[in-house]
Amino acid sequence: MTLPELLVTMLLMSIVSLLIVGMVSGFSSTFSRERAATDSTTVASTGMKELTRVVRATTELRPTGASTNVPAFVDARANSIKVYAYIDTDAAQPRPVLVQFSIDAQRRLIETRWQTSSTASPWAFPPASAPTSVRPIARAVPVGAPPLFQYLDKENKPMAVPAGGFTDDQKRLIAAVRITLTVQADSTGRAAEVTMQNAVGIPNRDLDRVRLP
Repeated sequence: MTLPELLVTMLLMSIVSLLIVGMVSGFSSTFSRERAATDSTTVASTGMKELTRVVRATTELRPTGASTNVPAFVDARANSIKVYAYIDTDAAQPRPVLVQFSIDAQRRLIETRWQTSSTASPWAFPPASAPTSVRPIARAVPVGAPPLFQYLDKENKPMAVPAGGFTDDQKRLIAAVRITLTVQADSTGRAAEVTMQNAVGIPNRDLDRVRLP
């Protein structure tokens, strides 16, 4: 083999190698983006399912002998919510659960529960510092994501969250919650974030309202 033939062969091999590397890199990048998008969708779907289930089960407490009910919403903010709800209860002896959803420093959506220690009304719950269970239900909520919760009255009009939070009277006007959950599982940002939105009515509130959009 002459020197020119060797040089031509090396050049052709280099071109073929570059093409193969480019194809493999492109396939790998596409696969990573699709996997991240699928991961974001799965995480957002799981988180939205749990949020919807709890918010739909939100209810006021009825203390024995009290003239007014305890509001269903203990706290209602743009990115956190704390409610009384009847979920995962014994059908023969149902008990309410105090549930809070909030976003932590790691941008995870955390569900915190306090199980009542009472067997009948009036219900007693452990202190805030001693929850019964704490678990993440979604992760990778990006900084700058839209507010997680928006509160609607019975006319489906948004209720602005006061700086100091809703008063008890204002809490009693909340007829539905619009949930907007955004997840970005791809830390590189190559795959688009996934946003899911759901307007959840609260049938236990006994508020006649117009149809949710």
